Order: sequence, then structure tokens, then C-alpha cells
Amino acid sequence: MKKPSYILMFLLILSATFSFADMKRYLVKSGEVQYKISGSGSMMGMPTKLQGESFLYFKDYGSIELSREKTSEDIMGQKELEEDITKFENGIVYSVDLEDKVIYKQTILLDEDDEIFQNKDEDSLKSLGGKKVGSEKIAGYKCDVWELSGTKICIYKAVPLKIESTAMGISHTQLATSAKFDISIDDEKFTLPNYPIKSMSDIREQRQKEMKKQMENMSPEEQKMMKDMMENMGGMFGNPGNSEN
Repeated sequence: MKKPSYILMFLLILSATFSFADMKRYLVKSGEVQYKISGSGSMMGMPTKLQGESFLYFKDYGSIELSREKTSEDIMGQKELEEDITKFENGIVYSVDLEDKVIYKQTILLDEDDEIFQNKDEDSLKSLGGKKVGSEKIAGYKCDVWELSGTKICIYKAVPLKIESTAMGISHTQLATSAKFDISIDDEKFTLPNYPIKSMSDIREQRQKEMKKQMENMSPEEQKMMKDMMENMGGMFGNPGNSEN
């Protein structure tokens, strides 16, 4: 299973502060955003460059959402192409593996009694430790810049228009080049390939194998960062033993 996009990781984290009862994850009814992806740095001593683009589509205030991402990573002259498709629908995440022609399904389970369910906008980000540090105008919209877990995010009505982060020695930027909101979006843009769907338990088993392989080549500091990230995100997902998820 391919690594998740930076924008997907942020959207999942931010989703944890919204009640799935009303599903208003965004403050606009629908949207279509195109992003330019760029990055560079040194991964384990190897010069690395990253470029690509992604698209985000959503309707019903984010209860249904699909993202498509294509990237090209150049590591010491060796290029690796990746394409990811991820769909979020009413608390369920579908991640498409185009190489293996399979779709992985995860159900996000949240405690509706938690206080953060009552938070929206700035309160939601503050509850996660975020700090507002300024504002920018991106793709024609003024958005607030927040710092959260070492990442800078520029947000317009809960929609990220710019994400800047550094991970494993690579500085990564995802910048909106165009954005349209409160528009009609064709249902075909939310359609997934006709692949078989695997459950959460299948995902957990495969991720454990991939994480073990990746961490063998990481420094102790990078291993700790990866473990902390997985622990922080682990509570957002359901019990892998549930065969229905």
C-alpha cells in the first residue's frame, strides 16, 4: 500500500475534531481544488526532489470527498512515479492501490462525548495544539496560516490551500493553484475503480510489514518520530478485529 499524501494525513487529523453526526467538515458546501506539489532535500544522505499535482473534490460539506495525487520523486537521478486515489465517505476512508488493483477500507470511529466534538474552526485547531501565525492570499482566497505539529497550513473555511512540512529530510509544499467553492460537481469525479475492497485487518497487517521494512533504514530519531505519529493517529481508527470495517 502506498504512502498517504500529506494533504490526506492533514485532512484525517482535522476530521477528528468534527462530529460525524453532522459531517460538516468544511464551511463551504462543495469544492474543487487543484494543487502543485514540490519538495527537495536529502533523504538518508541521498539528494531528493519531488514534484507533482493533486486534486481535491468534495460535496455536502465534506461528507463525500475524493483526492487524486500524482508525484514524481527523483532520488539521485532515479525517478519513481506514484499515483494515489483516496475517497472519504461518511466516516469511511477508501484508499486505492493502483499497482495491486485493490481498495483498502477503513472506518473512523470517534467518541461523540469528547469535548473536541463541540469545537469548530479555530477551536478545533487549538485543541490539537495549533497556533495561528499569520495570513496569506492563495488562489484568490485569504486564508489563515497555522502551525501544527511542525507543519504550516493555510486554511480557508476549513479547507487547506497550502501545506508546508518537513519529514525524513525532505521539505514538502502543497500549494493550491486554483480553487472553486459552492459549485456543482459531477458524481463521476467521486467514482472509484472497480477493484476488490479489503478490510481494516488486511490494512493493518500490510502496514505493519511496510513499516517494519521502512524503519530498518531509518535513524533512531526518525524511528521515534514515525512511532509517535502512528500512536497519535491510532486512536482515530476502529478495531482491526471488526470484519465489517
